[in-house]
Amino acid sequence: MAIKIVLGGAFVLQLAAAVIALLLNRRYRQRSAWSLISAAAIVMAVRPFVSLVILLVEPSVQPAQNLIWTESLATLLISVLFLAGIAMIEPLFKDLAQAEEVLRREKHDLEVSVAATEQEMSVARAIQKSLLPEGSPELAGMEIAGSSEPAEWTSGDYFDYFKVSEDSLLAVVADVSGHGTGPALLMTETRAYVRALAQTHTDVGEVLTLTNRALAHDIAYGQFVTMFAAWINAETRQLCYASAGHDAYLLRADGTRQVLESSSPPLGVVEDLKIPTSPPIDLKAGDLLLLVTDGLNETRNPAKTQWGVESVLNNAALHRDQPASTIVENLFLEAREFREDTAQEDDNTAVVIKIG
Repeated sequence: MAIKIVLGGAFVLQLAAAVIALLLNRRYRQRSAWSLISAAAIVMAVRPFVSLVILLVEPSVQPAQNLIWTESLATLLISVLFLAGIAMIEPLFKDLAQAEEVLRREKHDLEVSVAATEQEMSVARAIQKSLLPEGSPELAGMEIAGSSEPAEWTSGDYFDYFKVSEDSLLAVVADVSGHGTGPALLMTETRAYVRALAQTHTDVGEVLTLTNRALAHDIAYGQFVTMFAAWINAETRQLCYASAGHDAYLLRADGTRQVLESSSPPLGVVEDLKIPTSPPIDLKAGDLLLLVTDGLNETRNPAKTQWGVESVLNNAALHRDQPASTIVENLFLEAREFREDTAQEDDNTAVVIKIG
């Protein structure tokens, strides 16, 4: 009789464990691993039931009773342990379910925050883009074009060109150290200083000197601005420039090349810096003035090889018979092809002035 009670109890416990497993499976969503455990619980419940049936059919066979008794005790122990384990595992499922819910909420909040940030950065990018020249100034015998491609949402590079008199223009290319939001703000401030000072000063070196003096009070430690500014007179066909840590290049019609070297350190480093103006440089029909930031020539391919200044100049010279805007477009196209599938590491900017 005792063995029947043990087998019956084991069967009931196994059946209860199977029911709990199925309920957990349904309550906390179906998982393949837990489905297997539920199935195992059901199969295990069959064992004591079969042993009980054998005992009821052949109760007089002593060896069978001894074997069934041993198996029954083992089955009862397994049933107790299995039922206890399944009962105790439910809190873990609850914790997992709560953790998943928290994760879903946090993911949603993060997606909302990212979307809002992207919208803000998109607005910032649009504002910064609106500060760039909308078109080329009309100046007799000259064609000018420029473009800038930021490495992030906003850029630390900037270019500008505008008429300072009926027959003169100022063309500027600058590069704030770093790239992103901080340099973009400093770039906007620098542009404002240059534009304002160019309206009241006719010496390009003085414009950069006063810009440096203004920036020195606002610029953070470790930041600086490289700048090249060209003052071009269409009537005299002469160029004067001032440069703070930034070179430019003059591709002559006869194929020779002239580096317009910097004569002073970048802006924002030394407050009382005086930036000189170059002597006048005569310009001839077919000459090409190229202003670029170092992000363009420092473009790297997957092998970490830089495109290089020579490649930039060769590309510009190759397309010198094309419109200025096409020359700029080809520079960026070639840079993208050179870096292949690698990410753009720095802001890229170029300005081309063709002398007709």
